[in-house]
Amino acid sequence: MDEQLDLAPAGYLVMDQNLKIMDMNRMMLEIAGIEQAPDHMHDLLTIASRVYFQTYFIPAIMTHGTVSEMYLKLKSPGGPVPVLMNTRKRNGLFECVIMQVSVRNEYETELLNAKREAEGISRATEEANSQLKKLLNEVECKQAELNILNDRLKELTVTDVLTGLKNRRYLEEFLPELMAADSLYLLMIDIDYFKRVNDTYGHHAGDVVLKKLAEVLKGTIGKAGFAARLGGEEFVAVLPAMDTQKAAEMAEQIRRNVELFDWPYRPITVSIGLACNLGGDALADLLNRADAALYESKNNGRNRVTVAI
Repeated sequence: MDEQLDLAPAGYLVMDQNLKIMDMNRMMLEIAGIEQAPDHMHDLLTIASRVYFQTYFIPAIMTHGTVSEMYLKLKSPGGPVPVLMNTRKRNGLFECVIMQVSVRNEYETELLNAKREAEGISRATEEANSQLKKLLNEVECKQAELNILNDRLKELTVTDVLTGLKNRRYLEEFLPELMAADSLYLLMIDIDYFKRVNDTYGHHAGDVVLKKLAEVLKGTIGKAGFAARLGGEEFVAVLPAMDTQKAAEMAEQIRRNVELFDWPYRPITVSIGLACNLGGDALADLLNRADAALYESKNNGRNRVTVAI
């Protein structure tokens, strides 16, 4: 760490995605009242702040890439130290700036409040111990609810809002794993002359077409694979554990089902490019081959399937 950052008038630390502390400046050591950096972020925090941090920090930083003014308390030989932490995700690491603040009289969160009560009850009578158990049960229920909400949030981040299909982020995160485990076919699907729909009937009509196409794709593919929306009028279908003939037949069935569908505004067709995952392919390689086959379909008159060689 360079000297200027090391002597900065604010705490600074860097964590990896497992919350392991990679680096820390001198001011951060002074704020925490320690002589050397601990191994993990949890080692800096009070128990209550550790619960709060684990519950809210990871979902927020992974979804938005930043966390602003998170109120925490650090462990210190002289007692808890209240701080505000700002964090930004960069190059796969979490860079944090920490400012010491005055003690606030307000509650941090319901979990922190429950923890304060629990700490007091642990030193009280048998009746207070009974109340403590009740509070801990409530916290467990809240934690279970938060886990459900976090799972839902994760699902939303990989789902296209308009069509309900998987999105490009899902493909980038999970498709390489499927490609490594088995051979698969990928169909690049593009709506022919989609701009004419928007120009003639408006963007609302275009959204209706995109939703209806998603229904056709899901209905045609069924359990043989899944469909995703790359963006705009471009979709993909992923077909694992299938040979070339069956994949081509599925592509043709999709093309025909789109052509015969009772569209609300005007006839709609699609052009399709089909490519197979070759050994050692990266996702970009597979997408590029399918995209090249798609454009060959476009150049040869649209409303057709082209298989990449």
